[in-house]
Amino acid sequence: MSVSLNAIIVLAVGLLLVTTARAVVGVVPRRRVEEFARLHTLPVTVANGNQIIVYRAATRRWRAVGFALGVLIPAAVTGSFLITFPWALAGWFAGAAVAELRVAHLDRSPGTRASASLTPRRTSDYLPRAGRWAVPGAMACCLASAILCAVRHGAHPAGDLSEVGLWTGLGVGTGAVALAAQRHILRRPQPLASPDRTAADDAIRSRSMHVLAASGMVLVGLCVSAQLSAADILPPDNTATAVHALLGIGVPLLGRILAYWPSPPATPDSA
Repeated sequence: MSVSLNAIIVLAVGLLLVTTARAVVGVVPRRRVEEFARLHTLPVTVANGNQIIVYRAATRRWRAVGFALGVLIPAAVTGSFLITFPWALAGWFAGAAVAELRVAHLDRSPGTRASASLTPRRTSDYLPRAGRWAVPGAMACCLASAILCAVRHGAHPAGDLSEVGLWTGLGVGTGAVALAAQRHILRRPQPLASPDRTAADDAIRSRSMHVLAASGMVLVGLCVSAQLSAADILPPDNTATAVHALLGIGVPLLGRILAYWPSPPATPDSA
């Protein structure tokens, strides 16, 4: 029985590594480009097609690497190769966030310069209200959870407040990084280029804003779940199960919806 289980685990890890390698070096399927164009109502042309392909390849590569690390690192630390769902999710979203920051944006052509927008870009140009409040709301929940854990520690002395503080710092820090990354992408210069390439750059900018909002919300939500576990303040009944399911499964599902929210990007005038 043990031999069979070990064989299944080895096969699963091997399949994960092969899938990750294919995502890193594989060709982006045409349907991925079409999905991106349809989501952002973006006409694909000869000029901007490669721009979209490069973006999709980078995001797929980093998401796959993040997911693989989210599975393998906890396994190496704990000595168990059983997949920890929250860690795998955290790795996927972390990889997605890294991809948005590393993706190759619209290149400058020789002799051109970055153009200033006549109308300053605003977060509301790219994100719905829910997206704009996703990360700040998650950070507020993280702080509120830390206060609750501290207040109830006297009734639950088995809880570890130092670990709660660690997860609080990690959660707030993650949210701050996500907000700073959004600001960076929002203010990223846009070189002069043909209208179709500029439209693709705006679509990529919009997707980046959505993914960073979703990733920040999910990662902070997982930190809140870790806070509550460390403090051991939840009743040992279905309440604890429901809360952790909400934070570990429900919030990531909401994040997935937010990341692919069909919100066409704004196209501010350029000088």
